Amino acid sequence: MINDGHADDLVGPYAIGACSPAEARAVAGHADRCPTCAAEIAELERTAEWIGMSAARAPAPELRSRVLSAALAARPAGHQQAAELYQVQVAELDRLLGELSLPQWQLPSGPHRSLRGLMVHLHANDEAVATAAGLGPAPVDVRSPATDVRLSWRRQAGALIEVVGRQGAGLLDRQVPLAGRRAIRRPLREALIQRGFETWIHAEDVRRVLDLPPQRPSARQIADIVDFALRLLPAAMESAGRAHPAEAIRLALTGAGGGVRLVGLSPQSPAAGVVVAEVSLPAERFCRLLAGRLAGAPAIAEIGGDPEAAADFLTVAATMGCD
Repeated sequence: MINDGHADDLVGPYAIGACSPAEARAVAGHADRCPTCAAEIAELERTAEWIGMSAARAPAPELRSRVLSAALAARPAGHQQAAELYQVQVAELDRLLGELSLPQWQLPSGPHRSLRGLMVHLHANDEAVATAAGLGPAPVDVRSPATDVRLSWRRQAGALIEVVGRQGAGLLDRQVPLAGRRAIRRPLREALIQRGFETWIHAEDVRRVLDLPPQRPSARQIADIVDFALRLLPAAMESAGRAHPAEAIRLALTGAGGGVRLVGLSPQSPAAGVVVAEVSLPAERFCRLLAGRLAGAPAIAEIGGDPEAAADFLTVAATMGCD
């Protein structure tokens, strides 16, 4: 309260922003007329600032990517979202690479002989999309030091994100090659989903090497990965000789990014085909299956109906990664 011409017990709360709006207005008005209270408030503000600086703790290293992912998941979808989700994963993978010692760069990772080899592979997959987007080729010498490979990859990814942000929707409709064993061209917006997917998976590979817990992408990114893969899966089943014409499965994905989808089991089998099986599993686990990071495909899901059709679907899905 303001008694006897001074702000008394409101000076402290005002200095740290703990007053109600009405109290703050009253104290501010009083301090304009009272040099004693103004000086006390200034001294308390300096003390509060010093305490905050001396007691501050650095945020968790992964906090930035978590906050960005949550913000992107909460905002409406737009034509830039695939690039933004990709950017989140690029930043997180780059952070993890910065924690590697020189000997760790030589450790095996997933299907790759070393983490350095993994990044050469990722650089090459990104380069095909970056070149198709109008950026000059940026090949990396396979003999380059690991730190140079990391820097070249990071610059290339940043340039791709920047050109998409500058040119917008028109560029995202351009047909570009996807990474993978089969020569497929899709709009750049879909290629960016694949780039974000592969970048997240390789970040998970690095986490395993560093003995860190796995990290789940945002619900929005999981849903994008699932929908992207399911658009390609009927043709992949035909290429693998496992197509089931006129048949479909009901895919029930649980958890963040999940939902129910009807999936045709051949290019000639629309989602409205005869549903012969139901496959149920968590959406994040399905993404890891798509990347080839889960063994024993049929065993990881609950299956109802035709077990052969379901097994063929899961087996082919496990080949959709970029390694």
